[in-house]
Amino acid sequence: MNKLMTIGMTAVMAAGIAGAQDDVVMVGQAPTTEAADVTEVTGEIALVSSYVWRGQVLNNDAVVQPQITASYKNFSVNIWGNYDLGRNYKGNSGDFSEMDVSLAYTLPLDLNDVSFSVGLINYNFPNTTSSTSSDGVANSTTELFASATILTWMDYVIPSVTFFGDIDQVDGTYLLFDVVAPYQVSEYLSVEAGVSAGYGNTSYNDYYWGTAANGGSQEAGFNDYNFYGNASYEIAENLTASLNLTYTLLEGGAIRSAAKKLYEDNEKFWGGVNLAYDF
Repeated sequence: MNKLMTIGMTAVMAAGIAGAQDDVVMVGQAPTTEAADVTEVTGEIALVSSYVWRGQVLNNDAVVQPQITASYKNFSVNIWGNYDLGRNYKGNSGDFSEMDVSLAYTLPLDLNDVSFSVGLINYNFPNTTSSTSSDGVANSTTELFASATILTWMDYVIPSVTFFGDIDQVDGTYLLFDVVAPYQVSEYLSVEAGVSAGYGNTSYNDYYWGTAANGGSQEAGFNDYNFYGNASYEIAENLTASLNLTYTLLEGGAIRSAAKKLYEDNEKFWGGVNLAYDF
């Protein structure tokens, strides 16, 4: 699955709200309570060494992830896709394995430098097989999300927390905690480094990580930890290139053991390059 567009490009990619869109703001852009009066459209394409989502290594091989975002005032809509160049954990390759649509709304509030966003993400898996669905195609699912970002020290560090609640197939919840430190090197170059952690409840962990080794349910707890860095450079007016690197590892015990059985690895150092154009 993908990720929401949060502050750090990789936190978005690692967690799932850009792939899906983690704090629904434009990648590399801090949240704001100010709304634009014009429609803004951004197209992006990323080449990523592996597809990792909330600690799940869905493809050890390279993938291409295009997306387009349109925003007006406090609203935004994002369409994101994942194209597998090599075989993914389901054995599929050379096709889109995921297409997600996200809607987000930034609340017009100014509460002590805290920005709030809400929205939903619909995950679809057009070329992914499943033995449990009636048509043999993996079931789509939908999450609602709510995010709070503290902007008090936004020139130095930006903490955020995002709640994801699945209202369809999973019926579970996932919390993403993220802290990113941005730095403007020059007029055209910016860098950031951050760390994030994801926490799933029992229903969420049962769905994505299967039953525990003793045959019972997975316990609620932290799933994945991500350490990431991102550099963005404005190549030309409206055109920005980004490079990101991420190290993802899983909580030990049942979650880590399940990862080797269900997915392609239980930790991963991965990265990618991204081009974004503002129309």
